[in-house]
Amino acid sequence: MLHLEEWMNLKDLRNQGLSVSEIARRTGRDRKTVRKHLKLTRPAQPGARKPKPSKLDPFKEYVRTRLDQGVFNCVKLLDELRSQDYSGQLSILKDFVRPHRRQREQAVLRFETRPGQQAQVDWGHFGQVLVDGEWKKLYAFVMTLGYSRMKYLEFTVCSDLEHFLQGHLNAFRFFGGVAQEVLLDNLKSAVLWREGVQIHWNPRYVDFAAHYGFVPKACWPYRPQTKGKVENSIGYVRHNFWPGLRFTDLADLNAQARVWCETIANAKVHATTKVIPYERLEQEGLQPLAEPDYDTSYLAHRHVLRDCFVHYRGSCYSVPHRYVGQVVVVREPLAGERLRIYSQGELLADHPLSRQPGATRSDPQHFVGLWPKRSMTPAPTAQGLRLPAGPGIGLERVAPVVEKRSLRMYEHLSQGGW
Repeated sequence: MLHLEEWMNLKDLRNQGLSVSEIARRTGRDRKTVRKHLKLTRPAQPGARKPKPSKLDPFKEYVRTRLDQGVFNCVKLLDELRSQDYSGQLSILKDFVRPHRRQREQAVLRFETRPGQQAQVDWGHFGQVLVDGEWKKLYAFVMTLGYSRMKYLEFTVCSDLEHFLQGHLNAFRFFGGVAQEVLLDNLKSAVLWREGVQIHWNPRYVDFAAHYGFVPKACWPYRPQTKGKVENSIGYVRHNFWPGLRFTDLADLNAQARVWCETIANAKVHATTKVIPYERLEQEGLQPLAEPDYDTSYLAHRHVLRDCFVHYRGSCYSVPHRYVGQVVVVREPLAGERLRIYSQGELLADHPLSRQPGATRSDPQHFVGLWPKRSMTPAPTAQGLRLPAGPGIGLERVAPVVEKRSLRMYEHLSQGGW
C-alpha cells in the first residue's frame, strides 16, 4: 500500500513521460505495483500496519544531517556508520537514501515548462482594508500558468487554508482547467513542516490536489527564483494594477481585478514569450475540472449535547435528537450565510449562520418524537368530598348512603333465591 505523497510522486514521474519500468527502478517498487497505482484516480488508503523496526533506525537522524550537507554517497555513509557500531547492510542504507536523492534530482529548476505542465501560486500582502468597520490585512492570491503566462488575481482578507483552496478553484475555473503540477512556497496553509527534502503536507491540501489531479511541489526555502513567474506576477500587480487604484469594498476590488486580468494582464504580448497569454492558453491542454466542486468550507467536529444542540463559534445549533452523543461535522461555507451539519455525509441540519455569539438556531422538527405524547383527558373530579364543618384543614370523606336490608335477604340470595 502506498502513502498519498508516494502516489503523487508516481503520478509526477509518469507525467514526465517515464515508463513504468523506469519509475519502478527509481522508486524501488515492483512494476506491477507501479502499474496498479498509476491506474487509480485516487490513492488507496494506507493500511494501519506499523513499520517493522530497522537496524538503521538509531542512525537515521545522523544520515539525514549528512544528506542535508550534500553527502549522498552510500558507501561513504556506510563507512561512517560502521564507526558508530552500525551492523546493518548497505542495501538498507540505499533504500533509505534513494527517495532523498530522487527528490534532490527533481528539485532542479526549470525556467520553461511544457504546455499544461505547471502552475505557480503565491500570496502577496497589500496593506490593510476596512471591512465592516474593522481594519483587516489585505492579501492577493496570484496563480500563473508556466507555459502561457496566464494570470489569475483575487483579493481576500484572510490567507488561511480554506481561502487558499478557494483561490485555486477560482483560478482553475478562470483558466478552464488544471495543470499537472502546482509549485508553491512553503506556506503554512499547505506545508505543515519541512526538514530538508522531507515535506509533510497539510492532509486537506493533498486531498484537494488528489481531487483535481495535480501534484503539489514546494520550493526550496529562501529561493524565490524557483517560482520566478509568480513572483514576477505579484510585482506586476504592484506596479501595474495597484497604483492609484480606488475601490468601495472587497467585491468592487475583485471586480476590477477580473477586468484587469481579462483586458491587460492576459491580453497583451508577454515580454518573455512574445505571445499574448490568451493565445498561448489554447495550447496548454489543461486537465478538465473534476466534478463536483471540492467543498472549501471551514470544517469542525462537534459533540451533540443532551439538549440536541452543538456549539459553534459561541452559538448553538440544533440537530435531530437521535444524534445526541454523536460527533458530527460542521461546515461553514466561505460565503458565511449558512451553517450545515453532517453525519457520515448525510445532511442533518441547515441553519442561518449567527454573526453574533450567544444566539440559538433551532428547528422544531429536530425535537419531534423526543417526548411521549401526554393524554389530554381531563382529570376526574373529586366526588364525595366536602370541606369539614367548623375549624380544621384538609378534606373530609363523606360516607355513601347505604340501604339497610335484613340479614334474611342475604341468606336467601346465598341459596340461589332471587
